[in-house]
Amino acid sequence: MKREIFEIENLEICKACGGLCCKSFPGLVTPKDVGAPDTELMRKNLLEMFRSGRYCVDWINQEEGLYFVRPAIKGSETSVFDHSYSGECTYLTPTGCQLIFGKRPESCRTLIPKVNERCDPQGYTRMKVAKMWQEYVNLLIDCAVEIENEEMWDIGNLF
Repeated sequence: MKREIFEIENLEICKACGGLCCKSFPGLVTPKDVGAPDTELMRKNLLEMFRSGRYCVDWINQEEGLYFVRPAIKGSETSVFDHSYSGECTYLTPTGCQLIFGKRPESCRTLIPKVNERCDPQGYTRMKVAKMWQEYVNLLIDCAVEIENEEMWDIGNLF
């Protein structure tokens, strides 16, 4: 039986805890967040996101093609590929998330905040989201490498 997933925002609970989830690791972007199944729209959105420096590609297992997209970790905003295990989301501010609710990653919109316990991610684990990306892994890597190459070209022009 498929579990129904709900989008939830409870500012009172999040404000009280100070965004502990967001301070430990950014949310996970799903293919649907960037326009799946429309691959042209996905390409456009991924390139824009990676160019912003505020999103990156992370992975569980490169050999198995288990990659996913997430917001960057503060201090690593210009890395297209980042395998940091933990860190504060680039969009977390002292007053909460900088992104409006509808623009947040799906895993953030569905996170169920809890008082004095771990928030409920409703099954949005790194593995689950990486498996969602497997169908689009070539597109994902192509976009990330394209941006990485642009950055290398820009750096090369400095000298």
